[in-house]
Amino acid sequence: MSEAVVPLYHQIYVVLRQQIVEGRFGQGPLPGEIDLAKQFHASRVTMRRVFDRLVQEGLVRRHRGLGTFVNPHPVKPAVSEERAASLLGNIIDMGEKTAVKVISIDEVHATPDVAEALNLQVGDPVIKIVRVRHYRNRPLSHITAYLPADLGRPLSRKDLEEKPMLRLLESAGVELGRATQVLTARLADVVVAPLLDVPVGGALLAVRRVVLDKAGRPVQFLMGQYRPDRYEYRMELSPMGGDSANVWVENETRTGLRD
Repeated sequence: MSEAVVPLYHQIYVVLRQQIVEGRFGQGPLPGEIDLAKQFHASRVTMRRVFDRLVQEGLVRRHRGLGTFVNPHPVKPAVSEERAASLLGNIIDMGEKTAVKVISIDEVHATPDVAEALNLQVGDPVIKIVRVRHYRNRPLSHITAYLPADLGRPLSRKDLEEKPMLRLLESAGVELGRATQVLTARLADVVVAPLLDVPVGGALLAVRRVVLDKAGRPVQFLMGQYRPDRYEYRMELSPMGGDSANVWVENETRTGLRD
């Protein structure tokens, strides 16, 4: 089987988008298509496609005869100190501008990886829930969550499409305690790529999260894959240990995930 290759225009788009977000160009003009084509060893047609996408995303604007300029960065609402003090609080308190579609709900046997995360025995029954989250009718993330069978069995497709999973667990009497998570990168496979509308082999941000209740029992093991052009994870670190985290979807503040 041949190895999937990320299209050049997408690679360049991700690089330029990151440079724009980081303020590399300020609000001044970007280098011209010819200069960038030389820099990235690409054709002008490819660069034009990259610029078209940046314009569509609202990151830049074109002025005939003057060049392509970075749009002023929108003001981001501040996160309250009370909510910013808790990573788990941010995770379950996301704004209501996203929608979720449940792909599947199945009872399966815990694999070694899942069993370790949920502190179960290999082969124990767990509930596997696969969802795709959308923002403004565009796919944002592919989420696979595993729950102990006794917690996952009562959850219905309708409930999961109307309320955050962690909120549903709280309603069932689970007292959420803390969460740990790891962020890495991975490439979209043939299953995830069409669901997130990205090319096979496209770069994604990957999240592995374990949520525990107040007694220390793991109640959710989540693996999420997010489009890097629509999702940004940002942390604020304090030397006193009061670390906080919040999620930004495109250019609008999200104080956490609904998952």
